Amino acid sequence: MPPHTLELTGDPPTASSAERVERLFARHHRDVYRWALRYTAGDGALAEDVVQEVFIALLGHVDRLADDDDLARWLYRVTANRCLSILRRRQVRQAFLRALRLAPPPRTELEPRLAARETLARVFETMNALPPTERVAFTMLHVDGLRQTDIANALGFSKGYVSKLIQRATDRIRALGYEVDQDGE
Repeated sequence: MPPHTLELTGDPPTASSAERVERLFARHHRDVYRWALRYTAGDGALAEDVVQEVFIALLGHVDRLADDDDLARWLYRVTANRCLSILRRRQVRQAFLRALRLAPPPRTELEPRLAARETLARVFETMNALPPTERVAFTMLHVDGLRQTDIANALGFSKGYVSKLIQRATDRIRALGYEVDQDGE
């Protein structure tokens, strides 16, 4: 399937709902993809899957989302939650593979001219090492610039729990030798 297209399966939606979703897809798929790419630590294929899932889910809700503010918040929340769900499933699968000693071989050092790529890869590995809820909350705070209250609302958690998730992620990242700016509330 070519990137940035919406493929629908199952019962056909009403013409007006499908047309609205197509228009909304054309307008918002880049944002949803960008958010999903952040939360999946750069996994483009997984981000594309999330985009598909989000807009397919939109078909069932499009008539209840009257204005663009509702829609933007809905898209953001659903994207974050879809990523969390997928990352949790992937984490369980990876734990199972490690238990069976089927983990991929350790990475080797790249040539000096590829140092920037290696650094970026280490950042993604660090983010991938975080539990999914911590990764998404941390990214929402430090990359998307959301306040903890907004993160709590988007994910359906209490502000205190979001604060705890961000602190845990920060502690884990610092334990790996990285510095983390103190943003947020």
